[in-house]
Amino acid sequence: MSGKAIHDDMLAALGDNAPAYSEVKSWIAKFKCGRNSVEDDHRSGYPKDAASSENVQIVNDILKEDRRLTIRQIAETTDIQATTVYRIVSDDLGMKKVSARLVPRMLTDEQKQNRVDLCRLQVQPQIFLDRIVMQDETWVHHFDPETKRQSMVWKHASSPTPKKFKVTLSIGKVTATVFGTVKV
Repeated sequence: MSGKAIHDDMLAALGDNAPAYSEVKSWIAKFKCGRNSVEDDHRSGYPKDAASSENVQIVNDILKEDRRLTIRQIAETTDIQATTVYRIVSDDLGMKKVSARLVPRMLTDEQKQNRVDLCRLQVQPQIFLDRIVMQDETWVHHFDPETKRQSMVWKHASSPTPKKFKVTLSIGKVTATVFGTVKV
């Protein structure tokens, strides 16, 4: 029986689920060479499941240390294929990579307390001005090199969205005024 006839019979029996003609030709060639099984050959050394619980734990520990790592960086660190690392992160750990939400500048607790203390300071203005011994002004250049992509982090679906504080200028310069005082 020819390959075309076999393929036509399979089309009649299986319809759209029939294999392609090239696949049927490949099977016929293998059977002519003495093969008698339709099962795949055993592949020695092929890992059954690279996403073992040990590898999942390793990837999870790495992401706990630095959530900004890319799939490629994790794969290079662990010697696990990038596709497997992606499957571990997205399916097994249930994480996705998100950009930080842009919010106004947030002060630390210490900075907030310093502002409250300064407002409560009850010093005579003249005494404060008498303590100034020098003043200088200079231009200070600043920039924010972190892009949106660089600020992306891995997060679980249940964890809160990370925050990125808004910077007024990405590149610019400001005037800094420096005062020096001496305790009397």
